[in-house]
Amino acid sequence: MNTTINKITRFKKLMIQLRLVFTKPTKRAKYLKKKNIFYHFGKRVFWQPYKIPSEPFLVSIGDNVKVASDVLFITHDVIHAVFMHETNEKFNHFYGTVSIGNNVAIGSKAIIMYGVKIGSNVVVAAGSVVTKDVPDGAIVGGNPARIIGEYEKLLEKRKSFDKCLAANASMEQILKDYWNSNI
Repeated sequence: MNTTINKITRFKKLMIQLRLVFTKPTKRAKYLKKKNIFYHFGKRVFWQPYKIPSEPFLVSIGDNVKVASDVLFITHDVIHAVFMHETNEKFNHFYGTVSIGNNVAIGSKAIIMYGVKIGSNVVVAAGSVVTKDVPDGAIVGGNPARIIGEYEKLLEKRKSFDKCLAANASMEQILKDYWNSNI
């Protein structure tokens, strides 16, 4: 774990984000781990987004986590600015951490809010807005996200899936299986 808060300059953050645009997701993850900008960044992480959180040192990501495109990790809000303008009083920024367990898949365009802990063996559906902690073994979806299934049941269902959708299948086989299935 990164025990020091590693705040990054805007320039360094821009350079990291530019590098992310030109690399594959597995290489992006290795690059982010090497830069040591997250509180914790586990092994076998797949990082599809081009963006990194504004305060990556407040985000902890476990092992075998797959993050799809356009996922946002929100680590602060801007409400203090509204209050300051309205009342002419000083308000502090409000920050919070995001913690992701092991064996987690986060679907495209999901938003993970500050103060949230996502357990292990979890699936976050695409487009979900996670505002509360997610227990181990849950599948969550919606806005706000709620439990819609169980990780173990999905695992068993996928084990029994007999269609040819594997990465080593030819495109012709995948298309044939897809169009001839009753999915």
